[in-house]
Amino acid sequence: MFKSFKFIDMSKLQDSRYKPTYSTHALACLLLCLSILISAPVQATKINSKFVQIPASSLSDSLRQIAIAYQVSYSSDPTLLNNKESPTISGSYTLSQALKLLLDNTTLSFKIKNNGFVIYKSPSQKTIKLIEEITVKGIRYSQARSRNLKHSTKAISEAISAQDITDIPNTNLAEALQYIPGVAITREAGEGRQVSIRGSYPDFSLVTLNDMPVLANNDSPMDSRVQKQRDRSFDFNILPAELFKQIQVFKSYSSDQIAGGISGTMALKTISPLDKKGFNFVITPEIGYNDYVGSGSKRYSTLLSNTWGNWGALASVAYTSRGSLEQGANTFRWRNIAINHADLSSLSKLQSENLAQGNYIIPRGNRYSVWQGTQQRFGTNLSLEYKNSTSHIDVDVLSGFLKGNRSESHLYPRGDQSTPVIKEQTAITSIKTNKDNELVYAHYVDARVATESRVQKIDTSYHQGQFSIVKKLNKRWDLHTILGIQQSKYEIPYSNKIYTQGVSDVTIDYTQDPFYADINYSQNLQDIGMWDLFHGDLEYYQSDNKYLFAKIDLQHRFNDTFSLKFGGDWISFTNKMSNLQQNDIFFNEISNSPQKLIELPETLITPQNKHKNQRWLSINTNDALALYKIAPFNITQNDASYIRKYEHIKENSQGVYTLLALERDKWEVDFGLRYQFDSITTSTQDLSSISYDLWLPSLNSTLFINEHWRFRFGASKNYSKPLLSSLNFADSNNTLDNIEYIFNPNLKPYISYNTDLSLEGDFSGHSSFDLSLYYKNLNDYIVTTQAPLAYPGKAANDKVAVWQSNAETAYQWGIELNLNYLIPNSDWGINLQSTYNEGRVTYYNSNDGLALFKKNLPFLSKITASTMIFYDRPNLNFKLGAIFRGQYLVRAGGLINDENETGFMPTMYWDASVNYNFTKNWKLKLSAFNLCNEQERQYSDSSLRAYNSTTSGRTFYLGLSYQY
Repeated sequence: MFKSFKFIDMSKLQDSRYKPTYSTHALACLLLCLSILISAPVQATKINSKFVQIPASSLSDSLRQIAIAYQVSYSSDPTLLNNKESPTISGSYTLSQALKLLLDNTTLSFKIKNNGFVIYKSPSQKTIKLIEEITVKGIRYSQARSRNLKHSTKAISEAISAQDITDIPNTNLAEALQYIPGVAITREAGEGRQVSIRGSYPDFSLVTLNDMPVLANNDSPMDSRVQKQRDRSFDFNILPAELFKQIQVFKSYSSDQIAGGISGTMALKTISPLDKKGFNFVITPEIGYNDYVGSGSKRYSTLLSNTWGNWGALASVAYTSRGSLEQGANTFRWRNIAINHADLSSLSKLQSENLAQGNYIIPRGNRYSVWQGTQQRFGTNLSLEYKNSTSHIDVDVLSGFLKGNRSESHLYPRGDQSTPVIKEQTAITSIKTNKDNELVYAHYVDARVATESRVQKIDTSYHQGQFSIVKKLNKRWDLHTILGIQQSKYEIPYSNKIYTQGVSDVTIDYTQDPFYADINYSQNLQDIGMWDLFHGDLEYYQSDNKYLFAKIDLQHRFNDTFSLKFGGDWISFTNKMSNLQQNDIFFNEISNSPQKLIELPETLITPQNKHKNQRWLSINTNDALALYKIAPFNITQNDASYIRKYEHIKENSQGVYTLLALERDKWEVDFGLRYQFDSITTSTQDLSSISYDLWLPSLNSTLFINEHWRFRFGASKNYSKPLLSSLNFADSNNTLDNIEYIFNPNLKPYISYNTDLSLEGDFSGHSSFDLSLYYKNLNDYIVTTQAPLAYPGKAANDKVAVWQSNAETAYQWGIELNLNYLIPNSDWGINLQSTYNEGRVTYYNSNDGLALFKKNLPFLSKITASTMIFYDRPNLNFKLGAIFRGQYLVRAGGLINDENETGFMPTMYWDASVNYNFTKNWKLKLSAFNLCNEQERQYSDSSLRAYNSTTSGRTFYLGLSYQY
């Protein structure tokens, strides 16, 4: 069914080989029908009522349920509600109708105001005394707001609102997203970092902040998780969650949206001054504790806003200071290695022969590691807003930074080919292998042991300024314009290492835990006399992103049934990268310098006692480098040679669109068409450029089956730009002598043809059920292939030219389930979400450009799920949540000698929170994260060999919030 759907590619209309398909005729007929409807205005009756079902209970509880359902607050003298009961009401009602039913047979009346309603004693309002305003909050109120936001958009989407963002257990913005169906996150240093929609590559998700595209990056300290990661994926750990009021994830595409995210768009909205009238002040200090780090973490957030008639101003600030520690075991992957220079006489003849001939797959590296860090996260939002009946003007300035210091310490056997073997010295006295010929146990005598001590400083900054205006030109015309600029920078001013080495007997045992080796040494590893100083490495890195953005939208309403929207946007994006490396500075080549650890001042040596399995010594790296007269903070001042790498990407994108909208009582439909033109220039050693244009149609419709059910259908074409790594592919390091990487001037973007179906139900007591089905046909998928022989820029000297090309197609489909059930006549509820994904693509060998195998798409977990049990009362709410993510691969086809893929094993994270409002203004908050201290297990190869396994400890926060 899905494969038969295909949009018209306008670029092919000039090609006589292009034949219109059945779908082409269907779309043409749809356009014809819509054009006929322009000339046939029909008055539609808008449904202003909501379906509510509230059981008989106390009047105060029933009024609270009404306020939640209609997303309003209410005011009342609490004594008027004492000892009063209300009847059961069930059906579709306006707010006024529902209140009349509740207050029937009482002496009370109501008055509806802009932000809610007032309850007073009949028959006259003149007798109203000072009453208490009841601002309805809580989990159910927040869920109702998110649900209404989902229903207000015709594209298929999910949303979370301000209270969910702050009350769901989260340490940053990424973790606030993980309870959305189909959304999965990756973690770093114990908290969320990158976000994947429907199991797609994070680079395929477009992120907008206040309606403009944005990008900010940082990285992982771990090589296995990719350091100095430079991509199109927004790192959500940069900005505090407290600055945001709303996050909406658009899963289907509409042509009036900014194009560029084939997996979806994450639309972030900051808090606005006019969201709440009058003077508002909120401050929330929190203190934190982590199993591994101890106490000392702090979080502060504050908001100050005021309104004066049509004007409002707001300032919000959030700050976090925390320590982090991840510890674990890892390898340098596994490889068939021939061991010819070790004493194998204690082994059997068969074992010796297999080792000597390289028949065993041997784990390399076998490290115990500790990654420690201090981190400061800061964000501020300044907003000025004006709004009247015809105009809405908004000026926003958002700034933030994520900075800190990272240190890491590794202990591992680092001999010949990263095994423990010292040539002509080491003896292997005992080994065990498994059925796959993997060496899972070995005892080495007189083996190499080494340490690595690294220090890094990181500094990420983010700045965004934006001006927007919405103007009602007359009763039929609306205008919306946005101008914005966004800049971000990720800098590692220094990343420096020192290696030491010594000799010890070593036992490496994977028989008990295949992902976490038991590694033991005969020597006292904290004996300073056993270590020799070996060599050092230095590095500097910086990456900058900049967006300039302008957008204009015009909407014309022909009548209550039909409207036309059209507009355009312009985007300029710049990315720059600079990298300096100074490697292999051997200390024995520096005259009159220390050669043994015992010769260093004691102040430069630190015991490493944080790992659960071993204790060893670390070096204060920068001070030790300075002792050798090596400048640790400026590579260019050193005598040794260094490698410099610089890249610059410049992109310009222009898009224009039109969108036809038809709304009737029982159904509504949008049909849009966007024309997109992009030009990209990339500069490494040479200047290269590409350009392309696209036609992107979209169709989104909703059928209102009855008061409980609605059915949505979406069909669209969207695209994602080539990865930044693809644009700089010609500057990649050649791994084989006969291969040369070249730039492809014909490179095009990824193309996705999307079909989305969704059935959504809303029931009594605000329970809901959603079932969604999606399919993506991914064309022009970019892979590494050999360049055609006829290509004029082919590599010289008989080398094979390899480039990135749009040589593959792929597919992805999935089913999403979302159930939110509120237990009748109680304050308890449960939310269940689950997604099943399928998607495969052919991977290529990045060394020679040849096809290898077909596997799952990168980052695609077949199953993701979450569940949340909650208790919700006006003064108390409690949440206990679990988030499951299934196994997924990250890369395939790269290091084919060691592995055919690498990825992560399944995880289950448990979080909890309690919020207690002990007065109208004061709230006590308790949050707990990673309650089971989940292990992140990264595997090597489809045979699931150990690569990197870490834990980061449980984290708890206790806070007090004051709101005026």
